[in-house]
Amino acid sequence: MPSYREVEVKVKGGALSVGIWGESGPAVLCSHGITSNRQSFKLVAEALAASCRVIVPDHRGRGRSAEITGPWGMLAHAEDMVAVLDALDIEAADLMIGHSMGGFITAATQANYPARVRQVILVDGGLPLFDEPPPGVTAEQLIEQIIGPSMQRLSMRFDSLETYREYWQQHPAFKREADWQAFCDYMPSDLIGEPGELRAPINKEAIIRDTESQLMSDVIPRSLENLSVAMNFLQAPRGILDDAPLYSDARLEELQARYSNMVWKTVDDVNHYTIVMGPQGAAAVVDHARQLLGLQ
Repeated sequence: MPSYREVEVKVKGGALSVGIWGESGPAVLCSHGITSNRQSFKLVAEALAASCRVIVPDHRGRGRSAEITGPWGMLAHAEDMVAVLDALDIEAADLMIGHSMGGFITAATQANYPARVRQVILVDGGLPLFDEPPPGVTAEQLIEQIIGPSMQRLSMRFDSLETYREYWQQHPAFKREADWQAFCDYMPSDLIGEPGELRAPINKEAIIRDTESQLMSDVIPRSLENLSVAMNFLQAPRGILDDAPLYSDARLEELQARYSNMVWKTVDDVNHYTIVMGPQGAAAVVDHARQLLGLQ
C-alpha cells in the first residue's frame, strides 16, 4: 500500500484537512465533487502514488473540513488550493484533476493562478452545463434537480452504517458489483455523529453557495476563457442516475467549438460517479494522468 498521511492547512474561516498519498514524484492535486470528500479519489490516488505525490483536500464545508465557516464559491476554493500548495512548499502542481464540482474548482484555480497549475483534467465537470440557468429556479432547487439523492441525504439522519448502505443501495449508479464495493469502502468517510444521528459531514449552505458560483455566475465562463493550458475533458457517457449524461455529445460539440484548447475524450461504460469512484473509471483517469505526466 502507498504511504498516506494527513495535514491541516490554515485557510480563511478555519483549517482545511488534506490527504496525501505517496512521497515523491510529480505533484498531482485533486479536487472532489460538491457533496463528496477526498476519499472519492482513493482509487485514483492509490494508483498514482507509486510514482507521484497525490494531494487531495476535503473542500471547505465537506468531510473533515466541514467546520470551516466560509467564504464559499469557486474563487474561495481556488485560493484554498494555492494555500495547500504553499503549505507543502510546492511551486506548482504538475497536474490538477477535478471531478464534478472539482472540475470547476480546477478551472478557476488554473485560470486565476496560472503559474501554480501546469496541466488539468476536468472529469465530467468544469464546463458550463448551460449558457443561461433555468429562469425562476433557486440554487437549491437547481442542485436538487441535478444530483437528487445526494442532496436529499443532507437533511437525513441514519441509525447505522448499514442503514446508510441500504439508502444508497437503491441508487442506480452502483449496479455493478465492483462499483458498489468501492462505494461501500467510501461510505464510512461520508458519515459523522453517533448511531441514530449519523449524517453526512456537509454544510448545506456551502452546497447552495457553490452551486450559485459554479452554475449561476460568470466565474466559470471567465475562468475557461482565461485557461492557459489544454482543457482535457473526460466525459462519462451516463449521468448521476446512470441515465442521460451530464454533458451530452451535442453540448460538448458546442463547447469544443467555443474553446479551441478543449480536448474531449469519453470514458467507456461509466457514469458520473463511477468515472472516479469505480475501478474501471479510476483506471481510465489514472491512465490519462500518466500520459500527461509522461509516466508511460
